[in-house]
Amino acid sequence: MVEFKDLTLREGTQIPGLQISESTGKQVLDRLDELNVNRVEVSFPRAHLRESWYRYADELEVRTAALARSTPGDVDAALAVDPDEVEVMINSSDIQIEHSLGKSRDEACSLLGSSVQRVVDAGVDAGATLMDAIRADNDFLVVTARAAIDAGAKHVTLADTTGAGTPETVSETVTAVVSEVGDDASVTVHTHADLGVATANAAAGVDAGATMVDATVGGIGERAGNAPLEEVAVLLTEAEEAVEIDLDRLVPVCQSIHEALGIDIPPGKPVLGQRAYRHESGMHTAAILKQPATYEPFPPSKYGGHRTLLFGTDTGRGAVRALLASIGLEPTDERVSESLTALDTAAAERGEPLTIEEARHVVHDS
Repeated sequence: MVEFKDLTLREGTQIPGLQISESTGKQVLDRLDELNVNRVEVSFPRAHLRESWYRYADELEVRTAALARSTPGDVDAALAVDPDEVEVMINSSDIQIEHSLGKSRDEACSLLGSSVQRVVDAGVDAGATLMDAIRADNDFLVVTARAAIDAGAKHVTLADTTGAGTPETVSETVTAVVSEVGDDASVTVHTHADLGVATANAAAGVDAGATMVDATVGGIGERAGNAPLEEVAVLLTEAEEAVEIDLDRLVPVCQSIHEALGIDIPPGKPVLGQRAYRHESGMHTAAILKQPATYEPFPPSKYGGHRTLLFGTDTGRGAVRALLASIGLEPTDERVSESLTALDTAAAERGEPLTIEEARHVVHDS
C-alpha cells in the first residue's frame, strides 16, 4: 500500500506571490481530509509557523509534519508547533554540501544525526530528508540514512530537489538505499517537475521500493512544482498498485483546492484539466461511442471526472453514424449527410462545438 504525504500547503507557501490565508489553508486541509490523505507536511516553522493549521489538522485527525533544517533553531521551531513528526533535512550531494551547507560529508552526516536525536529526545517522531539525493553518491546516502535511523528516524526521504532525475536514476538511488536500510525504516520519494518527469520519477521510486510519495495537488510548488498527487495516484492505480487515498472524487476535490488557492488549472493538465476528458476528433468520437477504452487510458468517472464528446465542423461521418445509432436512428447515407450539415450549422451559430446531448437533439430533429 502506497501512502501519500501531501505538501500542498508547505510548497504552496514557497510560490512567489502566492499568499495562503488562514481560512484558505483550513479549506485545503478539509479537502485533503475528504480524500483521506492522512499525512500532511504543513509548514517550515522557522519561516512560517502556521500553528492554527496544525491544530485544525489535529481536529481532523490528519497526521502533521513540520519541516526543519539540521540546526537546533529549526528543530526547536518545528517542535514548538507540536506536530506529530518533524522532517529533518540535510544536503546530500557534494555540490550542495559544499556550496549550500558549507560543510564536509562527515559534518553533514553528524548534523543530521544530532538533529534527529534532538527531535526524538523531545518525544516526537522524526523523519530524515536527504536533499538532492538523486545527484548524490549512493554509498554516502546509505551512510547518512543509517546515521538518521540509528538516531531514531522512522523514515528516510530521498529528494530529487532540483528535478534533475530520470526514472532510471531515481530507481537506482531508491534501490540502493532500500536494499541497505529498508528493513529498519521506510523510504519515501520526493520529486520535482523541472524536467517534466516528476510523476514518472515518483512511480519509479515506488517500483524500486519506496512506500510513501511526497506530492502536491496539481503539482503546486516552487519553480516547476512537485509530483502532482492526482497524477501519481492515478498512474499507480492504473498499474494495479494500491494507494492509501480515496479515489472516487479525486478530480473534483483537487480542482476545488486549486479554486480555493486561486491557481488556474491549465486546460491540458493531465487528470485535472478541462480538456483531459474531451474528444472532438471524428475518429475518436466514433470509437468512444462504441467503446470508450479505445481512446481513453481509464474511465474518467473512476476518479470523479466527466467525459465530454464534442460535435461540430470537425465531426466526421463515422462519428455521426455512431451518434445516430446511439439514439436508435438508422444511419443511412442521406441521414448522415443531413446530420453533418445540421451539426455544422448549429456549431457555427454557437461559435463552439456541441456536447453529445446537444448533438443528439440536433440530429434527432434534422
